[in-house]
Amino acid sequence: MLIDIHCHANLYLVIDEIIKEAKNAGVRKIISVGMSVISLERILEISDKYDIIYPALGIHPEEVKMNRDLEKQLDSAIDIIRKNKEKICVIGEIGLDHHFIKEKELYPFQKEVFEKMLSLAQELELPVNLHIKGAEKIVFDILPSYSIPNINIHWYSGPEQYLNMGIDRGYYFSITPAISYSPAVKNTVLKVEKEFILLESDGPVKYSGKIGTPAMIREVLNTISKLKNIDSKELEQQIEKNSQKIFPKIF
Repeated sequence: MLIDIHCHANLYLVIDEIIKEAKNAGVRKIISVGMSVISLERILEISDKYDIIYPALGIHPEEVKMNRDLEKQLDSAIDIIRKNKEKICVIGEIGLDHHFIKEKELYPFQKEVFEKMLSLAQELELPVNLHIKGAEKIVFDILPSYSIPNINIHWYSGPEQYLNMGIDRGYYFSITPAISYSPAVKNTVLKVEKEFILLESDGPVKYSGKIGTPAMIREVLNTISKLKNIDSKELEQQIEKNSQKIFPKIF
């Protein structure tokens, strides 16, 4: 069984076709991660409608730029997450971004939002799904201050120093279809032990112009299998175990 642990399922225009393709590829569970305040209710709605989709709620670091009203809306977003704590399996997608977000004046508020999300994960005893692009050091400095069941680093492509630190701390790393062309993602796969690897589409993000979908994680699995010289069936079973360990609520 394949599990897509990081997908923005609420952003597909025709989700039924996406789910059909995913099932045909052997994908049985899709975690739909939140980004914006406005997305939270939609994610809950589609997870109620489709038994293959499981909700993850959180505020993405880019939201500080995209939503001018975030400061006013943050408490109500946190209330939505708290009220649905039994339904959600992870707090995400949360983190810091100093790569795509260039406006340094936004960084203090971004950090404030991130720390509120970490506090929420600690309170609700849920794992976190992290976006840390360009802010690896700051994130890794912050994380030990919180008691969180498990930590997944989504699409890691940063400095090897922090990759090694994450490995030493027992963090999980989810691998995207970018493995087909990204040396950094390939390096992550080669360095991370199979017991800490997860699969994700991050759909509908585009890969070489092609819209990402959960069905693509079958090819991601096959590529990892070749890179690590592990039988694909054995690897599939191992990654299923990994997913079960970090996201027990979806099993």
